[in-house]
Amino acid sequence: MARKTNTEINGNNYFRVTATVGKNPDGTLIRKQFYGESKKEAENKRDEYMSNIKQGLSVNYDKAMFGIAFKSWLQDVLRPSVSISTYSRYELEYKKRIMECGLSSLRITEIRSANVQAYYNLLLETCTPKTVQSVHKLLVRFFNYCLKADMIIKSPLLAVELPAIEKHSETNKAIKDADIDKLLYSAKENIKNFIFVFAMFTGLREGEILALTHKDINIDEGTIDVNKTVKYLNVDGVYQPVLSSPKTKHSKRTVPILGAIKKLLKTHIAREMEKHLRLGIPFSKDSILFSSDACTYKEAPNVLKMLRRLCIKLDIEKTTFHSLRHTFCTILAKQGVPLKTTSVLMGHTDIAITARIYTHVDDTEKRKGIERLSAYFH
Repeated sequence: MARKTNTEINGNNYFRVTATVGKNPDGTLIRKQFYGESKKEAENKRDEYMSNIKQGLSVNYDKAMFGIAFKSWLQDVLRPSVSISTYSRYELEYKKRIMECGLSSLRITEIRSANVQAYYNLLLETCTPKTVQSVHKLLVRFFNYCLKADMIIKSPLLAVELPAIEKHSETNKAIKDADIDKLLYSAKENIKNFIFVFAMFTGLREGEILALTHKDINIDEGTIDVNKTVKYLNVDGVYQPVLSSPKTKHSKRTVPILGAIKKLLKTHIAREMEKHLRLGIPFSKDSILFSSDACTYKEAPNVLKMLRRLCIKLDIEKTTFHSLRHTFCTILAKQGVPLKTTSVLMGHTDIAITARIYTHVDDTEKRKGIERLSAYFH
């Protein structure tokens, strides 16, 4: 029996049905056509579409392509809602791992958990589990937006399994007391190394330190006004320093300057003023406190290289800039400074973050206490 059709497209016969699926802003009706190999198939497609519309999906939801929709969401929706540094990180993730992925050629409504799982499994061949989880976080934001915009009824991420991240021992740990002494001595010998001593005895984050200006330092009152952070980013194709607010609202804080390092700080400031004079660059309160050789913002990778070279020179354990901040917290814990006070000085959002460092110190001190009991066995 011949198949009953009513339209021909590119030499192929189909059955077509038409339905009113909504209205335009001017009140005119929106008509949509549905095609099938038979009348029943075309009507089933129509009924499924109308059912989704009744459940709240937007008209023409089925036409949105993942690649086009994701790019539009990233630039028009996400960008205005996050900081420049956060957007720059997301944009890089998009360009490296999402822009040309296998999902891009699919309609959003066609994407299933199996498609996403296959994409993640492919990523794992060249990326770490942590990178896959980072991509996943970005996709979660996108598909949550699709849900709110009535483009899908259910997120395809619900049944996706993420790779586990192996737990490693903490790398950002406090440095030894002997190494603290070596770093302090190195700053006295060469003021260029003062930035690391400053980090150890203020607890500021690297970006917070590199963003400081002389206006943020009050030598007379002995305080540091932490009010911004800096990071080099690619913004619209230009690699440049970007100033932004500190990490969280708790990060905006006033930190006292230890009296014992004031002399070193004054020596450092004098060196900065001399550098400006030598280069013919006007010096002011708005000048950068820890500037590069050209009186510009230092780049974090260069600071790390400097620290690594210094560790080798002083024969101390390789460390990170964040470890110096961790050292500050540990020193306060050893000196019995209250947990809440340390948390405020560190600019932690949650006191539990500070508590984890305190717990580590407490365990060490408890072990030392137990070891003292060995005196009874002599």
